[in-house]
Amino acid sequence: MIRVALVDDESRIRKKLEHYIKVYEEKNKEKFSILTFKDASDIVNQYKPIYDIIFMDIMMAEMDGMTAAKKIRSIDKDVIIIFVTNMENFAVQGYKVGAFSYVVKPVQAFDFEQQFDKAVKKVQQSKDAYLLVTSNSEIIRLDISKVSYMESNKHKVLIHMDQEVLVVYGSLKKFEKEVEGYFFARCNNCYLVSLRHIDAIEQDTAIVGGNRLAISRSKKKSFMKAFVNYIGGEF
Repeated sequence: MIRVALVDDESRIRKKLEHYIKVYEEKNKEKFSILTFKDASDIVNQYKPIYDIIFMDIMMAEMDGMTAAKKIRSIDKDVIIIFVTNMENFAVQGYKVGAFSYVVKPVQAFDFEQQFDKAVKKVQQSKDAYLLVTSNSEIIRLDISKVSYMESNKHKVLIHMDQEVLVVYGSLKKFEKEVEGYFFARCNNCYLVSLRHIDAIEQDTAIVGGNRLAISRSKKKSFMKAFVNYIGGEF
């Protein structure tokens, strides 16, 4: 799921952009979550880095898009910002705040699709390395490569990394789906292990980051197969 924010004080522009995204969604079989904002101040207030792409108008009543982009960029260095403007020369200033690109009003379907497709491809590449989690009411973009294993604990999941442990609400099954394809496998019902972080396997124990995790009888065959395939580059 790719999260998109549309920030424009004109309702017809917001609706047009949303329509273009729906057309792209159907054409490319990609899923999008779309939130709309009538003014830049609405998205900046209590901003959290949960968006992948932001379409930002430049001229708005309460807060202009350039000011908003600067504030957002100070919090979120990864979000893709695309300016929507009728002043092409002014949009060039957007690169000072790390804008990805811009589209000129009136926004044409072809121009929109070109810029949006580039942005979506960049998001897809970045999602290869990150997982979005909420811990202690804070939304965190977590580098998957730093996770050594995940541990189920009642209604919580403990995400173990080299220097810390994050506690998040959810099920291990949910996270197992989210990291599918990123070299993780269960050694038992309680542990989801990053195969790249396994130091050694001793009989029915996987040693991961200095921790000894039991390999259950029911999971041993599939776990060992996944590990052997990973070592052999066939996972």
